[in-house]
Amino acid sequence: MPKSSNRKNENRRVNRDRKQRLEQMRKQQRAAERRKNFIFAGSAIAIAIALIAAAVIPAYLHDRNKKAAGKEGHQFAPTAAEKAAGCLGLHNDPVSPPATHVPGQPVDYKAQKFGDTRGGTQAIPPSGGPHNPVPLNDKNRFFPLDQNPRPERAVHNLEHGYVVAWYDDKLASADVDKLKSLATDPSLGELLVVGWTQGELPSNKHIVLTSWGRTDRCGSVSDTVVKKFYADHVNTLAPEVGSGPGPENCAANLLPSTPPCTVGSTTPSASTSPTTSTKPTPSPSQSKQ
Repeated sequence: MPKSSNRKNENRRVNRDRKQRLEQMRKQQRAAERRKNFIFAGSAIAIAIALIAAAVIPAYLHDRNKKAAGKEGHQFAPTAAEKAAGCLGLHNDPVSPPATHVPGQPVDYKAQKFGDTRGGTQAIPPSGGPHNPVPLNDKNRFFPLDQNPRPERAVHNLEHGYVVAWYDDKLASADVDKLKSLATDPSLGELLVVGWTQGELPSNKHIVLTSWGRTDRCGSVSDTVVKKFYADHVNTLAPEVGSGPGPENCAANLLPSTPPCTVGSTTPSASTSPTTSTKPTPSPSQSKQ
């Protein structure tokens, strides 16, 4: 075979090999670009999903927790201040219908459901329910045990948006003194301190904070806990917020039949203990009595 023919064949082979290598390189380059594009698109999708999740999940959890926190029976974990005071934490009680007045009669709150009834605990002290048509006056906001204050009157204050701190005869005297001081605090103008005279309060907790539909049972008095409870719950769920206190001339141990309350026209009930559950009759209106 002539040399010129061999060179041509060699050149063809070299060119063919070069084309094959170029084509292979192009294929590899296209594959690398596809991988790069895939990784880029996948990363972009992952980042987008992460951003959406970061925005949506907290909002969803917040909404879910908010709904759970508003449900009847929800028990909040105690804060550090509440733990230090031996408190159980805020409890969402059943919310009572408004303006259910029981004139001149005691109410057996142990037979009611409007309070903290966890684990079969009786609903005392009450955070709602039937009550006397005349609230307690708030000129002197401390009602000690020896005045035998009627809970039926204090529950009406709860309906008007007040916060009531109940205590029983097992509370330490130093804590009672703290309550006396809190009852004179001008920043707590709708706080009443009311002695509970109808037996020991449940769960070995001798100071109980209530607003309409809310309860926190504590073992001792903490100014921080009381003020926080007051700030969070005064004038919140109560159906007759702003209706004010009762008349000054009505002793705390009386259960008046009709307002206004005057000592000469009321029915004393300081020595009367509720023995049976009273069937209340709803008030014809929800205005302040």
